[in-house]
Amino acid sequence: MELQSRYDDLQDSGLGLAVITYDPATTLSQFADARGITFPLLSDAGSATIREYELLNEEMNPDRAPEERRELMQRLYGIPYPGTFILDPDGRVTARFFEAAYQERSTVSSIAVRLGGAAAGAAPDATRIETEHLEAIVWATDDVVAPGNRLSLVVDVTPKPDMHVYAPGDHAYRVVRLRMTAPDFLRSHAVTYPPSGMYHFEPLDETVPVYEETFRLVHDVTIPMRPDIAEMASEPGSTVRIEAVLEYQACDHEICYLPQALPLSWDLSWRALIRD
Repeated sequence: MELQSRYDDLQDSGLGLAVITYDPATTLSQFADARGITFPLLSDAGSATIREYELLNEEMNPDRAPEERRELMQRLYGIPYPGTFILDPDGRVTARFFEAAYQERSTVSSIAVRLGGAAAGAAPDATRIETEHLEAIVWATDDVVAPGNRLSLVVDVTPKPDMHVYAPGDHAYRVVRLRMTAPDFLRSHAVTYPPSGMYHFEPLDETVPVYEETFRLVHDVTIPMRPDIAEMASEPGSTVRIEAVLEYQACDHEICYLPQALPLSWDLSWRALIRD
């Protein structure tokens, strides 16, 4: 399981991990023994804590559902919304992450990158690319993925001296961005941009938002939980290649260069789902 495989890394980063569920303690003990889980699995009797955080799904009442959705509602009604809470040493919630579907989860590394935490450094197998305008380090938060995973594709960009690229804003220049191209089953989320600076371009007497120093683009993608994708993941030694394009337009203090589109790719291994 992904959480167990990252437990040592979390502890090395000074973080703890616990899972809370409405399942009885005997069930959790059997599950932990069967899966080799060493982090705490907490049984929430009567879903008291789950209710306190308003996480119990009591909205999808099957009695009020159209007949064609009643069976689905019956499976989901009374099931807690799955999510991840980040707590500080005093037990205060500082961040929370929830997904749209019950079978989807953000990976540990993806959450770490979004938080900018200790586990957010570039992966050892990162790819380095260089153009006449910039250098970039391209990596993924996870090199092994499974259906239902939400992971982050990361590009650390450093414009070359006297160069800048364009941040989102009110202008006509090509904004730097990642555009996913394959595989077509990926669900793409919005790119996360860091704060930008303002640059006055003297030849045109205009001020626009730009990046002149190293910055990070984070693009989350979700692998849907579908039977055909699960079948691909179950093949021994199978892999998946994610492809994208890094689009940008660079300028220096005198010249604006033509927009560029750099092909990028990430080769990841599949982790099969546990069915029993």
